[in-house]
Amino acid sequence: MFPVITARLTDYRIMLDKLDTPHLRQIISACPIGILLQDNHGRISWVNDTLAQMLGETRRAQLLNQRADELPAPLSELLNLNTTLHLPGDEADEDRWLMGQQQTLPDAQGTVHYFIDITPWHGVMQERDQLKDELNDIIMVDNETGMRNRKGLYYSLEPQLSRSRRYDRPLSVIILRLDCLKHFKERYQRDDALPLLTTVSRLLSDQLRWADIAGRLSENDFLLVLPETHAEDTSKVVDNLRKQIDALTIPDLEPADFAITARFGVAEWRKGDDMGLLLMRARQMLDDTGPQPAASG
Repeated sequence: MFPVITARLTDYRIMLDKLDTPHLRQIISACPIGILLQDNHGRISWVNDTLAQMLGETRRAQLLNQRADELPAPLSELLNLNTTLHLPGDEADEDRWLMGQQQTLPDAQGTVHYFIDITPWHGVMQERDQLKDELNDIIMVDNETGMRNRKGLYYSLEPQLSRSRRYDRPLSVIILRLDCLKHFKERYQRDDALPLLTTVSRLLSDQLRWADIAGRLSENDFLLVLPETHAEDTSKVVDNLRKQIDALTIPDLEPADFAITARFGVAEWRKGDDMGLLLMRARQMLDDTGPQPAASG
């Protein structure tokens, strides 16, 4: 196999040796990659046809015999090292995005710049980002815990409120706030608190009834929705959860003596309550309780 490759490379060298200057100029000019040459004084001496098509004839004329500091924006960015350049469109040309790379010629004869038109790929990436944003608007699951996110919680809570209003049935909510989130990140030098969040979310999923709803309301708040539950019974649920959290350990965590601190805000539905009023009372109870001190360690 290697002799075959060697023979082919030899054939290519022979072919290149046979090319005269006009042929080489023609090949470089028609190359599908844009090429720009700077002389050893920093002036632009030549632009191939491909780059001229990317830029348009007006911009090409602005380039020749100019240095970087003499070029208007955004053309001056063409001569930056390894850059991605946005060229705004006009009446004749559409917006373009070019990716550039440069290389110094031997013996300090100047610099050659290569450009690829990435406009089609940029359009695809924009479309991808738009679809991602649309998906985020629809998705109702928290990425870190796998529970309902804020949108999913609100979507699930509203029918429960409607049911309470129509049939005058009890409904309570619990906001569980983790006061130790910041302390966890600092102690274990992490940018996230995933082990802590996962441990707490599993506890909530295990302790609640099938009709209850649980999810992550914000960075350090969980929301529990308890249909057919009065405030007195909800307080019992809170007492049980507090004991369970006090006894929690986070698997595979060293040192393992991290204490999870949390507080609870409880509110029962009243006639005239909408979602905002109900959650506001639960948050008010949290504020009245005040943050729990982080355990030392």
